[in-house]
Amino acid sequence: MNTMTNQDQTHTAKVCIQKATYDTIDLESLLQPLGGITSYVHKGEHVLLKLNLLNASTPEKAVVTDPQLVRKVAEAVLKAGATPIIGDSPSGPFSKRRLKKVYEKAGLLTLSSDLGVELNYDTSITNVQIPDGKQLTSTPICNFILNADKIIALPKIKTHSYMIMTLATKIMYGAVPGLTKAKYHAVYHRKSAFANMLLDVLTVAIPDLIIMDGIIGMQGEGPGAGTPVNINVLVAGDDPIALDLAVCKMLQIEPIGIPILKRAKIRRLWPPHITYPLLTPDNVTYKGFILPSTADYLLTGKKTPRQSPTITAKCISCGQCTEICPKHAITNTKDKPHIDYTKCIRCYCCQEICPEKAIMLEEHN
Repeated sequence: MNTMTNQDQTHTAKVCIQKATYDTIDLESLLQPLGGITSYVHKGEHVLLKLNLLNASTPEKAVVTDPQLVRKVAEAVLKAGATPIIGDSPSGPFSKRRLKKVYEKAGLLTLSSDLGVELNYDTSITNVQIPDGKQLTSTPICNFILNADKIIALPKIKTHSYMIMTLATKIMYGAVPGLTKAKYHAVYHRKSAFANMLLDVLTVAIPDLIIMDGIIGMQGEGPGAGTPVNINVLVAGDDPIALDLAVCKMLQIEPIGIPILKRAKIRRLWPPHITYPLLTPDNVTYKGFILPSTADYLLTGKKTPRQSPTITAKCISCGQCTEICPKHAITNTKDKPHIDYTKCIRCYCCQEICPEKAIMLEEHN
């Protein structure tokens, strides 16, 4: 597995951008400037396809990496003589039962059966030291991450109410098991600290190759309650920060306004040079991309009013928000869950995980 350190000032990152629909994916052309998939995957290796599987959601909602892209990548890995394994650590308890439910909703059980590709059900973990961490000195990491010979990450272009965007740099937060992610929300409730924690995880769990699903992304109140948006691109490379900077330029977002990219800049992790051997971000500029309401400051320059989760009438009392809340600020009542705002740290875990989009972010006194 790679590690991530301060960028050499002579380093040039390549970012490959391709216009695509799910019916016209051409991985060979996309990866050709990077040397093709065989530059990253070798015969006999076990290759993890690390997806974005936030929760049990169907592909058309744009919450999870689309299985049509996963299929193309799995086929390419098989063709290279390697063994693909599909996995992620979704929100909530990291259990085999939950994994199966998430895989089924995401259309991955069918894909697994069709191609004979393994889905990960290993829920064991190992504590890993982080020698140069800014927030973490160690963290539990899922063994399915640690045991892979190579990692191909397949993030989705999505908004995120807390971190503004969730792209390639944040994809490896799924290396941290289930409810530990919620715990870190409680411990690192300032955005700068949380972003530094994400980068700490990335330094010990960086993917070898990233292929970002931007064919249908998510805008608005992501990562779970936003709306699908046709961006019609795939973005590939092996430097996650370079990919995220390219997407920001494509979507006309100021990258310093994205907490994890701001901290990466401070930590000198931005690549000094980025080349675009296929299309450039200017070739595929998307105008009018809608950021979450928590990102108003990027548009107005004014401090965003404090927003709090509000449970609406859509709530079906499934209990997932109560289960995931890191500060135990949500309790079940006879009618619907109740939020104690004196305990709430505005981490938005509840809004992220809600399967019914029943939790909205609103200004509270």
